[in-house]
Amino acid sequence: MADDQNLDQFRDLEQEIGQTDDTEMAELPHPVDWMALSVHEWGDELDRLRLWVAQMTTEWALPSSVILPCWEQHPDLVQLWSAARDSYDTLYHEMQPGTGPIDFHRYFSWVRQEVAAITGTLRCTTDEHVAPRVQSWAREIAEEGEMSREFAAQSARVDLAVQNHLEAGRGGGSMNVVFVDFTRGR
Repeated sequence: MADDQNLDQFRDLEQEIGQTDDTEMAELPHPVDWMALSVHEWGDELDRLRLWVAQMTTEWALPSSVILPCWEQHPDLVQLWSAARDSYDTLYHEMQPGTGPIDFHRYFSWVRQEVAAITGTLRCTTDEHVAPRVQSWAREIAEEGEMSREFAAQSARVDLAVQNHLEAGRGGGSMNVVFVDFTRGR
């Protein structure tokens, strides 16, 4: 009899749970991987980021020594501002504890210093953007991937260095780098 009463209570509880208005908690936001975005996604994401950066620039009265109007033409600044926005979205999320906002302010202090340091190295002014200088070898590999001549040349240099280390190790000579020959014994 007592078991029947317990079962009835559990059934009542199950019905009560099923009838409650379950407000789903939103998922924590995911950081943006800028290098994985398509051109279309990149433009959409940059539009959203631009609004946030403008609001932060206004709220914090950030000077041009920290942020220039051409910030979005500098990929390193885009990624830093995006990381700050992602941090903001995460740390102000309803699932975060009360320490989330102070954590954001700590991170944002670091971001402002980092952005100011990068901005200080730019040749841009508030009136003129000067495109960043990108090393030609890196541009070639980034644009052409493994099919680029530069990638092949660097791979050949690595292969030669590996062979030299293997030969030095086999001959009893000193090796500056510990290198294991996994091909031995095949």
